[in-house]
Amino acid sequence: MSNEHCGRMRKSEFATLLLAATFLLMAWAGSWFEIVAEGTYTEGLDREPTIRTQYMIDSSQESFEMSIENSTPLLLYWLEREDVSPGPTNQNENSSEPPADAPSLDGGSEPCSGSCLDRARSWVGLTMFVLFATLYLSSARPSTLTRTTVALAWLLGTVVILTAVPLAAAADFGISRGEDSGSESSTGGFDTNMQETVEVDQFAHFEQDDDMRLSFDGISFTYDSVGFDLGLLAEEDRQAVIDSAPVEGEPGYESLIGFHGEMTVGPGSILTWWLLTTPLIIVNLWSPRNPLEEER
Repeated sequence: MSNEHCGRMRKSEFATLLLAATFLLMAWAGSWFEIVAEGTYTEGLDREPTIRTQYMIDSSQESFEMSIENSTPLLLYWLEREDVSPGPTNQNENSSEPPADAPSLDGGSEPCSGSCLDRARSWVGLTMFVLFATLYLSSARPSTLTRTTVALAWLLGTVVILTAVPLAAAADFGISRGEDSGSESSTGGFDTNMQETVEVDQFAHFEQDDDMRLSFDGISFTYDSVGFDLGLLAEEDRQAVIDSAPVEGEPGYESLIGFHGEMTVGPGSILTWWLLTTPLIIVNLWSPRNPLEEER
C-alpha cells in the first residue's frame, strides 16, 4: 500500500511540475504589458494637440503605435522653433578632467546601460526559472526549507512582474527619469519617438511635476510641465526671458509651452498565467509527502 501511495504521489508531483512548466512557458510567450499614453499641449499651441501612443510589451520586443490629434499646430511649432541646445563645451582647456557627459564605466549616467526593459526581462526569466527549479527540488527533497523557498520564489516573481516591468517600461518611455538628466524631453518622453524632441535645456523657467499611483488598470503615471521655449524667440530676445519670466501681455510670453501627460501600464496575459501557478504552489505547500529516503 505504501508503494502504491508513493507511486500516486510521484504521478501527482509530475503532473504538478508539468502544469507549472506549461503555465510558465505560456506566461513567458504571451503579452506582458500594455502601455497607453496620452499627452496634450495645454499652453501655447492652438487646439491643444494631443499625442496618443500605445505600446505592447512581450518577452522579446515592443510594438508601438502613435497618433496625433490636431497635429497641424504641433507640426508648425516644430517647424517654426529654432534648436537652441547648448553646444559642446571646449574640453581642451582642462584636458585632465573627463567630459561631463562621458559615460561612466559603472553605467552611472544611465542606470540601465541601455534598455531597462531588457534588464527587466532578464529578471522575469530568472524568477520563472527559480520558481520551477524550487518546485522540482521541493518534489524531490520535500522539507520545510524547500517549500518555503517555493513560496518565496513565487512572491519574488509576483513583485518583479507587477513592479519591475512597468517601472522599466516607464523609464524607457522617459516619464520617470530624474530631473538631473540634462537631455530629458520637455514632454516627459511623449515625443521621444519623434525626430523633433524638444529637450528641457531649451527652456527658460522650466518646471515639471510627475506622479505615480496604483489603479485598477495598473500603474498610472502623470506628468506636467511648463516653461518658456527659447527656440520660439529671436536670439536678441532670449536673454530678457531668461533673466525674468514674462507675464501675460509682455514680450516673450508667447513662448510659453505647457504640457500634460498621462500613462497607464496594465498587465497582459503574463499575469493570468502566473496566477494560475498559485494552486500549484498551495498544493506544494500543504500536500503530505514522504522524503525519498522513506521510499525504501
